[in-house]
Amino acid sequence: MRQKVGLPPMTPASAKLPMQPNAQHKELTCNSCHSAHDYSVATAAVDACLGCHADNHSLAYQQSPHFALWEQSLAGEIPGNQGVSCASCHMPRINHDVNDWVSRILVQHNQNATLNPNEKMIRPACLHCHGLGFSIDALADTNLIERNFTGRPSKHIQSMDMAKEVHKKSLEETGGELFK
Repeated sequence: MRQKVGLPPMTPASAKLPMQPNAQHKELTCNSCHSAHDYSVATAAVDACLGCHADNHSLAYQQSPHFALWEQSLAGEIPGNQGVSCASCHMPRINHDVNDWVSRILVQHNQNATLNPNEKMIRPACLHCHGLGFSIDALADTNLIERNFTGRPSKHIQSMDMAKEVHKKSLEETGGELFK
């Protein structure tokens, strides 16, 4: 996006998060993640990320349950769409309608759509594998996020409990019928 408006490519040195010291002045272009000579989606989805990112969340990825699933998918032990890479969550695939008859699956390269606030990730990322209540609780737990979701959420947001209670009360009042 920067180059389109005449600005130079971004570098990890301008990031707000800690970055790998040897990557500080690397220009971020398409080839930063997708090497021109070895176009590998698997490399772009994890290795390219960890080549620059040095924050606690990124560094904890290789000890996370998500990474275990990623390795199992690469080894062919589980279907490929069940592996969870860095890109699975931070650059999710979206369905794009080309016209009334054709749609395409595209990678959401604009991370503004999924990062801040982190609740933006629920629909395009978390809900592909997890329920809404768990996702809300997990994203509310900053320590769990920092550990790259290793463990269970220690926070509990009561909004799902309140919604279930309202729904239960409504069913009781209508004799179990949703529409009366």
